[in-house]
Amino acid sequence: MDLLHRTHMLDASPVSTPSSSKRLSLTDGTPLADGTEYRSVVVALQYLTLTHPDISYVVNQLCQFLHSPTTVHWVAVKRILRYLKHTPTSGLFYAPSSLNLVAYCDSDYAGDPDTRISTGGTCIYLGSNLISWSSKKQNEVSRSSTETEYRQLAYTAAHLSLSLYP
Repeated sequence: MDLLHRTHMLDASPVSTPSSSKRLSLTDGTPLADGTEYRSVVVALQYLTLTHPDISYVVNQLCQFLHSPTTVHWVAVKRILRYLKHTPTSGLFYAPSSLNLVAYCDSDYAGDPDTRISTGGTCIYLGSNLISWSSKKQNEVSRSSTETEYRQLAYTAAHLSLSLYP
């Protein structure tokens, strides 16, 4: 709520999803005259991903444009803020649960319109509690969607083994 107040978005109409389906690109929109507010809000949103993993993916996308944000990127930031207004009581809550460790992963194939690099995501649960998650670009361009999925599966397995045996 403090972030909504700081950005003058308390009266904005809420939305039910944190992003539109359109992928963001470096060339979308016109450059902002001063990107200071964009950077400040995106960093605050990055902090919010600790308790709101549902915005992690889109915040990760917006972080890629900190060096040269555009009007389209700023509209995407405002959409996240409108989503947060729609979901003020949601977030991570931890409850007693079993000690079963379960991991999920997924990736897109060549999803970045500028570099054609895939993005992968991982969620790790201890019982019913989400304990770790990540969303990041893969290191190189994959030749197929199968290769992209395999890379993400290998990353998830490595992440799990490091979690279990540091």
